Amino acid sequence: MPLTTQYAIRIAAPAAAGPLSRVRKQFNTLVKKLETERVRLALWREELPRIRALADSEYDPLARTFDAHRRRLLLLLDQACSNKTMGKREREKLADMICLTALDLMRIDEEDEAIKDIYNKHSGCDFDLDMDADKAFMRKMVGAATGVELDDDTDFSSPRAFFEAMRNKMEEREREEDEEKEKEQKQAGPARPAKLSAREARHQAEELKLKQSVRDIFRKLASALHPDRETDPAERGRKTALMQRANVAYAANDLLGLLELQLEVDQIDQTGLDNLGDDRIKQYSRILDGQVNEIKFEIIALETSFSLDMGWEFGQRRTPKAMMRGLRADIAEMRANVKYIEADLDTFSDLKKLKAWLKDYRIVANDPGYGEPWF
Repeated sequence: MPLTTQYAIRIAAPAAAGPLSRVRKQFNTLVKKLETERVRLALWREELPRIRALADSEYDPLARTFDAHRRRLLLLLDQACSNKTMGKREREKLADMICLTALDLMRIDEEDEAIKDIYNKHSGCDFDLDMDADKAFMRKMVGAATGVELDDDTDFSSPRAFFEAMRNKMEEREREEDEEKEKEQKQAGPARPAKLSAREARHQAEELKLKQSVRDIFRKLASALHPDRETDPAERGRKTALMQRANVAYAANDLLGLLELQLEVDQIDQTGLDNLGDDRIKQYSRILDGQVNEIKFEIIALETSFSLDMGWEFGQRRTPKAMMRGLRADIAEMRANVKYIEADLDTFSDLKKLKAWLKDYRIVANDPGYGEPWF
């Protein structure tokens, strides 16, 4: 779908017809909205690869370094907790630190058995049993809310993995339902068409009108632009390019693109647009409204996908500029985290310094969400 407009489509009132009607105002408003959304989508398509490239080149290496340091710190704390010079309260504080760090690391990799063993030893729990119970509860809640029965081995390691599993199961259910309906229809044999309600019949008729409106414009363009009818090579090349644009616009149901082409090749002019009847303009408005919503959904999908990858708050809308700003802030924060944990590794490797540091440590086990999985 083209993302910028060469010819601005607007509909004015016919000559001597008085003020612009509500139908025409609505059409012009939708055209402006579509143009705005096209620009937004073009910006996302241009900027998102740059944002992802920055995440791949700077954020991800820092995050991997930070996680590797945390794993070293966990092993160091586990070793210190076994030292006979540690008192009871110091061991409790170390155990709290160990469990918090282990849980964070196992959100990244549940299969790290060394970390799991350390967590189980210091928490007095069994990580696998607890996670199985949490996942069973989550599957039950999802089933009650959506009717989708997630598999026992569903990946809950991240929001992205969970939503991907949900999408796959819903698509699987739809396929099964379609196959079951097809099987029932074959067994029942030819059946009389079900009688549509008046509302359904009107909806179907309206959809046919919309398709026919776009098809009519495309056919007029195809008739005028068919390159095989041209003997002049330059003109044939020009019409070939125009016909390709018409094909792309028609395949995308891009009414605005087709109208722009009609203006470009002088198939219609502004007077012709202004003299369109209100019924036809209403049909065009419905098509434009659908296109606006399609682009909005595509933008949401693009920004949501990256937000899930970064572990950002789900559902928060961002512009590409804000997303890049947020990523740079995360990179700076992760760089600082690496620096801090490297200092902690140096400090905690000295038992005396560790014991001094523990004096100011406070256990936060009663905080809301302590030790809970992301879901």
